[in-house]
Amino acid sequence: MSSIPLSDIAAIVTAARVQGPPTVRTDPDGRPVRVLTLRGSRPGELYDFTLDDGHRRWCLESVSHESGIDMHGRTLGKRLSARLNALRGTAAEHFGQRPPALP
Repeated sequence: MSSIPLSDIAAIVTAARVQGPPTVRTDPDGRPVRVLTLRGSRPGELYDFTLDDGHRRWCLESVSHESGIDMHGRTLGKRLSARLNALRGTAAEHFGQRPPALP
């Protein structure tokens, strides 16, 4: 599981430095997964958050940094998930996309 403290994850989400437009990818089971990438506090650090269709809570999936990529599996609570939903909508508007409807 994740070795990153929830307080650090919350700080990244609260800082809301969106890296690019939200994306949708297909997981190995064929389900669509929504992805939102936020910049970390260190140069080159990126946090990938995912949301499987049919789920209400976002998950921290991975952290990319200068040494490589660390995989994580930390599901966020309702408040942070709601914040990521709002960030996803804002990012889609900022990058000129219509956000796909959430489940």
